[in-house]
Amino acid sequence: MRLIINCSTLSATGVTQVATSFLYECLNFKDNEYHVFISKMVFKQINIDEFPNNFIFYKFNDHPLYGIKGYFLRKKLRKLESQIKPNAVFSVFGPSWWTPKSPHLIGYAYPYYIYPESPHFSRISFFTKLKTKLLKIIHVSFLKRNGEFYVSETEDVANRILPLLNIHKDNSYVANNTHSSLFNNFKKNKKILSEKVDSEFRFLSLCSMSPHKNLEILNDVIPQINTLLPNNNIKFVLTIDKVSYDKKFSQQAKKSIINVGRIDVNNCPQLYSECDALFLPTLLECFSANYPEAMKMNKPIITSNLSFATSVCGNAALYFDPVDEQDIALVIEKIVKRKKLRKEMQSKGVQQLKTFMTAKERAEQYLNICSKISYKYE
Repeated sequence: MRLIINCSTLSATGVTQVATSFLYECLNFKDNEYHVFISKMVFKQINIDEFPNNFIFYKFNDHPLYGIKGYFLRKKLRKLESQIKPNAVFSVFGPSWWTPKSPHLIGYAYPYYIYPESPHFSRISFFTKLKTKLLKIIHVSFLKRNGEFYVSETEDVANRILPLLNIHKDNSYVANNTHSSLFNNFKKNKKILSEKVDSEFRFLSLCSMSPHKNLEILNDVIPQINTLLPNNNIKFVLTIDKVSYDKKFSQQAKKSIINVGRIDVNNCPQLYSECDALFLPTLLECFSANYPEAMKMNKPIITSNLSFATSVCGNAALYFDPVDEQDIALVIEKIVKRKKLRKEMQSKGVQQLKTFMTAKERAEQYLNICSKISYKYE
């Protein structure tokens, strides 16, 4: 199969991580010819020299949507497709902002448009709600225009996009997300954090400062913890940009936060190894790879009691109301104080991890779907 893998629009941490993992797993499927349209962010995460001759990379520094450069980039993408003549195009996540003539599979990753029940929407301003509605109109329009086939990371999302995109169930596929193979081959490396002091307990929140990640709740959670556990040594390890860190957190909260800034995907396993548990108070997800990553690294999980989390983690996590700082603090107290409970959660995580695809199996599923849709056009 001759395949275009379109990563030209990707810049956010989660989608970049999925794309990077997929590209490396494609090394296992040597019979295909891969033409990879790659953004500068994804380009930073891979080493092109590690890929053989059946991979051809095309680096794009601009986004195909914006301005004059975007217009010429879209023309270039269409021209490249006509020259390559692929059996299929796979945009790892859409919209792609250009419409291939070949069978086109688009990854869906917009929780904002399919989980209206999320408490996120009761916490944002009227202007932000209006902006979300406008973006929904634009994104849905281009998702429909750019492709015909869609792949989601859970069955729940695959079912929810049917009415959103007005598509038949046969055109909606599932390839479960998972941790990358980096976590399979992990060996402890140079430390990212300073040495732990006695009794220190570290919660890792490996995500950006996007509003739906709900990290600002720490401003309210940390005082609650300090009341429940005086003189505690609990630290929250964040991976957000310095500007957001300086602006979004109180001085009191910062005393309990270690911010390492955005990190390379290759360093994620090391960071997990230096922490004690995953803390993810998110309000919206299609899927968070943090869950299988934490399970693989044998770290207990505490997270939001919302369906996108409970359907993925099952009984392998402790849940809290993500907008109730008291409830969050009580769950934190429970996991910090009860070593036996942590061991139990780790064991459940190992079992739950068996329900996920491996990174190789996910890549094979993507490729099988691409092969299937190419036959539909013959």
